[in-house]
Amino acid sequence: MAIGTHALIQPDVAFANLGLTIVDEQHRFGVNQRKALKDKGPDGLTPHMLVMSATPIPRSLALSLYGDLDLSVLDEMPPGRQEIKTRWVRPSERWRCYDFVRRQVNEGRQAFVICPLVEESDKIEATAAVEEHERLQGRFSRV
Repeated sequence: MAIGTHALIQPDVAFANLGLTIVDEQHRFGVNQRKALKDKGPDGLTPHMLVMSATPIPRSLALSLYGDLDLSVLDEMPPGRQEIKTRWVRPSERWRCYDFVRRQVNEGRQAFVICPLVEESDKIEATAAVEEHERLQGRFSRV
């Protein structure tokens, strides 16, 4: 079983006996990407595929209606699931927010910092996860 996104179809990624793939963000998989994933199966066999997407783009909807995809809708939270609180803060409030996050983590809670990029880009001026991780590591390593 393999769970992932485009990392699964890289040429240097091989599987010994792939029987099931679970792919998130399936709307980013075109015909060639789906074929590359199917070709990762053992001895020419196609592995079972579960694809997921929270983005109802027309192509995904068409595949569900007319193609080879079945549709399942999750429209309620699992029993006992706690509410997730999302907050947006101004850049000038960032360090005060991180102090709050550190206190919450120390109390056993979780927090996620979402960045629009994985790595810096010459074309887009936005926070990148790699650099933000390096910047925050010293601040949270004392937790």
